[in-house]
Amino acid sequence: MSSIAISLDSSRTAPELPRYTGPDYRAALAGELGLPDPLLHPDPYRPPALYRVALALIHWLLPRLFRVRLEGLENLPRPPFILASNHQRWYDPAFLALALPRRPMVYSMARRETVFNRAWKRAIVPRLGVFPISPQHGELDESGVVTVYQILARGGIVLIFPEGRYSRGRRLLPLRKGVAHFALQAGVPIVPVALEGVDRLRPFTRVVVSVGKPIWPDPPAWWIPSRRVLEIVDRVRRGILRAFDRPPRQRRRLLARLGAGVRDRLRRLTSWRGRSPS
Repeated sequence: MSSIAISLDSSRTAPELPRYTGPDYRAALAGELGLPDPLLHPDPYRPPALYRVALALIHWLLPRLFRVRLEGLENLPRPPFILASNHQRWYDPAFLALALPRRPMVYSMARRETVFNRAWKRAIVPRLGVFPISPQHGELDESGVVTVYQILARGGIVLIFPEGRYSRGRRLLPLRKGVAHFALQAGVPIVPVALEGVDRLRPFTRVVVSVGKPIWPDPPAWWIPSRRVLEIVDRVRRGILRAFDRPPRQRRRLLARLGAGVRDRLRRLTSWRGRSPS
């Protein structure tokens, strides 16, 4: 039986307001950079029926097929936020969904030329929270950038795989800078997540989804964010790696009990030594 926990529903909580916003974010919301992609589902707190059915199936099926362990759920902030995870297989989002609230929707991006190249795909895929992008030379197209900012402004969650390609095990590929740019401009936290076991998936094997502490970006001075972007990318990388090394919940409880016992013994020893001889 899986050690999975029940995800909280954030549909009744107001979205976390950003502490600040950058000029690109404000320009995107004002329509100066164009419109979000028309295939984007507009309301993250009213997901389509297909999304709700798929999510219910994921929550019912995956814990029965695999030994799923969720760690660090207490680190999830109130939406909106960016989820940054290592990338092992195309079905990573299904396992990540187990650790996230059912509302608001979790949005992800996929290439327009391959995932949205048929009419039936364009009818189904956006209902699962996926929106199209057309990156060139590793840079996101303007419509994709506007779409990300619109999702965050509406209180949604954006899932990004900053490696950009599949990696194996705990070996992270170099992270791309886009995740840091989005967080700096929108003033939202990045939540690092480590996925383990998906790259060698078999029935009843263990899959660990470990959520790290959120990374809150500080606004760059005079809005020259290049140095801050590199700092945030490095913090995201270290956050994912730390999430890999997060001890299981039972081990943390045991260590806490051992620590409390040692402190209690030290207090008794100190008190006994401090007594004056009669």
